[in-house]
Amino acid sequence: MGQHSEAVWAFTMALELNPREYRLLGNRSYCLEKLGRYEEALADAEAALELQPGWPKGSFRKGKALRGLQRYAEAARTFEELLLQDGAYAEAATQLEACRALLQQCSRPSGVPESPFLIKAKEPLFLPAGWTTRSCQDAGDKSVTGSSGKTPTKDSERAPAVASGCPTLPPSHPARDCFPLWVGNVTSHITEKVLRRAFGRFGEIRSVRLLPGRRCAFINFRGKAEAEEAFRAMQGATVEGSKLLLQLKHPAHATPAPVPRARGKATPGGLLS
Repeated sequence: MGQHSEAVWAFTMALELNPREYRLLGNRSYCLEKLGRYEEALADAEAALELQPGWPKGSFRKGKALRGLQRYAEAARTFEELLLQDGAYAEAATQLEACRALLQQCSRPSGVPESPFLIKAKEPLFLPAGWTTRSCQDAGDKSVTGSSGKTPTKDSERAPAVASGCPTLPPSHPARDCFPLWVGNVTSHITEKVLRRAFGRFGEIRSVRLLPGRRCAFINFRGKAEAEEAFRAMQGATVEGSKLLLQLKHPAHATPAPVPRARGKATPGGLLS
């Protein structure tokens, strides 16, 4: 607490000398957010983005401040837009997932209309870096390439592949019947065929979704153990000249976000110089 308060004072003094230095605003926003001063943190983040539109760290700071203010839908939109800009921003993917979970936990007061962002197409919120918006086995989702074009059966033999002891997920949850593995740093040279060849040896892949604009993909495994084995074996592996970043996304075994690539000079407090 003490060091963040001192840092706020130091950045404030620096901004008096150089009021148009957006990185100082971003750093002060970080410290204010750590102190729980979310309104001020948001103001600094938005001011930084006015000076430097499209600055990824500024958008991240804005999303964090909005989350602190419990404005989860707005925070989710901010992280979503950031991921559209840079699909390899793993921290943003993690924050977006957390906002989605918080939105699901919050009950909507009677008589208060839902945000259009929440009810769009009556589907779950946008998920980090390209999760499918329906069940992995939803044959109606044309954006997901599955291993089979057949409509899934509804008998007990085709029940969701959720291992015992795993959290019970609602039917609409995208990880209800598969175990997604997020893959970052996916270049144009990495096709679905390349991913299936690299990851298929670990077990049955139900579907693969590539998001070229976000430089990432989702590989949806049939089993939990297979997804975990792939995560352990392929984290940091080089495929088609690109070093992959991986993250398990199912709530049963979700992993911390991988360390994103460097974005400026980092300091021990997580600030950017």
